[in-house]
Amino acid sequence: MELGRAAILLAIVVSVGLPIAACSRAALDEPGPIEPTVVRCAVIGGMMETGLWQAVASRFESATHHTVKVVSQGPKSVVVEAFRRGGVDLITVHASDAMIDLVADGLAVDPEPWVRNDLVLVGPDDDPAGVRGGSDALVAVQKIVETNQKLLVHATQGADSVLHDLIEPTSFDISRSAVLFTGDNQHQVLAKAAYLHAYTLVGRIPVLEGKLREPGMAIMLSGDPHLRRPYLVETATHASPAARQLAEFLRSKETQNWLATWSRDKHDGQPLFFPVAPAGP
Repeated sequence: MELGRAAILLAIVVSVGLPIAACSRAALDEPGPIEPTVVRCAVIGGMMETGLWQAVASRFESATHHTVKVVSQGPKSVVVEAFRRGGVDLITVHASDAMIDLVADGLAVDPEPWVRNDLVLVGPDDDPAGVRGGSDALVAVQKIVETNQKLLVHATQGADSVLHDLIEPTSFDISRSAVLFTGDNQHQVLAKAAYLHAYTLVGRIPVLEGKLREPGMAIMLSGDPHLRRPYLVETATHASPAARQLAEFLRSKETQNWLATWSRDKHDGQPLFFPVAPAGP
């Protein structure tokens, strides 16, 4: 379970002050390379599949005349390994021990959160715990436990970390309902939950886009900010100024405001991805 070092890193980032508010168009106007530069990127698959990365890269290219080239995409393990082999200037993946290790091993610098996605609580259509339509994930989990229903706990998409952070402040005990599962993808998780007539957490985007479904299972709760997970951006230790410029662009006020509206009307009135700082003028 990716709880320890990832949580510490994010706490450090917050404590020193996330520089988003200070980022502005001026960051893009600082002197850069004389010639346009190719920025080689390793990008988590979900950003590519939804079109988010293509859209934000296009905005950066228009603003700077650099070229953004994706040299690796796919699951976290694939993307991180590609970065370790070299030939990559910038990586963006969920906050995790794997990303912290890139910095600890001297391969990457300046890890910063720049965007979030979120999870949803899914469960049996007949909703035996009576949590459908709620807005508070902690209340829903408490109802699942109190009604003696099963809650499938797994590490896919960082669901274990999200659940841990949700219940830790309350010291609420979920042990009598929790069923641990070691499956390594969300399709296995959802199938196992259906088999057990259990509730679980899965990624909202693949459910909304029809890529993750299981007969008899439905979304019970969505929209709780506590179910969001941050992505980090890091640049290679000896990356070009253009790569650092791209990292700054992702955290800039302009990009953060844009993220709050991108694809908002595609499914449920919420953006597919969320900014890490409140949108503003």
